[in-house]
Amino acid sequence: MNKKINNIMLGLGILIMLLVQLQSALAASALTVTLSKYEPFPATPGQTVKVWLLVQNTGTDSATNVGVKLISQYPFTLYGDINDTKTIPLLSAGSDYLIDYTLKVDQNAVEGDNVLTVKLFYNSGGTASEADTDIDLNVQTKDATVSIDSVKMDPAEIEPGSDGVLTITVKNVAPTTMTDLSLKLYLQAQVGGTIIDLPFAPMDSNAEKKINNLDPGQNAAFTFKLRAYPDAVSKVYKIPFSLIYYDNLGNQKNKSDFVGVVVNSVPDISIYVDKTDLLQQKKSGTVTLKIVNKGLSDIKFLNVIIQKSQDFDLLSNSDTTYVGNLVSDDYQSVDYKIDIKSAGNDIILPIDLQYRDANNNLYDKVVDVDLKLIDSSKLNTANNAGSSITLVVVILIIIAVVVIIIVRRRNKKSKKAQFG
Repeated sequence: MNKKINNIMLGLGILIMLLVQLQSALAASALTVTLSKYEPFPATPGQTVKVWLLVQNTGTDSATNVGVKLISQYPFTLYGDINDTKTIPLLSAGSDYLIDYTLKVDQNAVEGDNVLTVKLFYNSGGTASEADTDIDLNVQTKDATVSIDSVKMDPAEIEPGSDGVLTITVKNVAPTTMTDLSLKLYLQAQVGGTIIDLPFAPMDSNAEKKINNLDPGQNAAFTFKLRAYPDAVSKVYKIPFSLIYYDNLGNQKNKSDFVGVVVNSVPDISIYVDKTDLLQQKKSGTVTLKIVNKGLSDIKFLNVIIQKSQDFDLLSNSDTTYVGNLVSDDYQSVDYKIDIKSAGNDIILPIDLQYRDANNNLYDKVVDVDLKLIDSSKLNTANNAGSSITLVVVILIIIAVVVIIIVRRRNKKSKKAQFG
């Protein structure tokens, strides 16, 4: 019995000694390498990144000839440094040492965490040791990786009350697929502290469109059918929009911008003779022209120019009359003094109209205005005939009034005779 106990005690003693030696050996060889930092963070495909590694001796013995070797592996390659191994001659117990490497990140590196392997080897307490450590470096492209490729409005200008198709095309310039793309138009604008509606309404759909996936290098089009309000003022409107999407790491990306939409209508302007004192027997006088804006938009900087003609001489001081602005459904009149040289009774007045629309588009057109000269004798006959008709009407009215008075008086006398 005593012999068994002695054997057990001896075994326990040997085990304790082995554990102490193992602990001592482990304590003597406790070297680690960890990632201290790297810049820029995150690393960018196609660019360089500087990595700082922290080597620590947490053991009880010093370590000599500590070697740190960088294992080149995709997507990282050594940049600038010729030697991939750096040596620390002596690393005392409880001390640490910082070393750095500059790496080049491959242009086509996959976004996310990429592994960088570091090998550590050293001598401690007469024992040679080595260990591999994996370090994660995050790689991600800079800024927004979906760009606005083009914006198109068809037609280029919308008339009030009409429809147009707005197409916003985006492009994925990142090396990875983007998901859950959503583009939304905001048909409101803030003026000061007031929110006002923009004069557009989405037709056949809402103001938000979505696309599930967009592969690298691919384009996608968001199409919106818009109708301009019938009372929309002609000008350029800025419509805000937002683009939201997610990268392959699930990070949400946002982009906000404006798209310009032009509301305009082609001016509809007409001109004709309003009145004149020119006759077949009176060749010199004044002609009054009326210019009417029948279009949906206003006209600006209107100039009326009477051009030279063999049929008449201009007696006015200037051939140009500046009218200025002419709003929709309004008119202005201009006068010219002329002397008729033609023997005919129909005279053409060539009038040059120069103006701009509400969006400053320039128009210049020549209109031939027909001036008919009337025979003064026929005009007098017509006037006399009109005067005669007027006189007859007046006489008839007077006779009717007299008849009514006489009838009323007779009725009163009859009533008095009956009751008298």
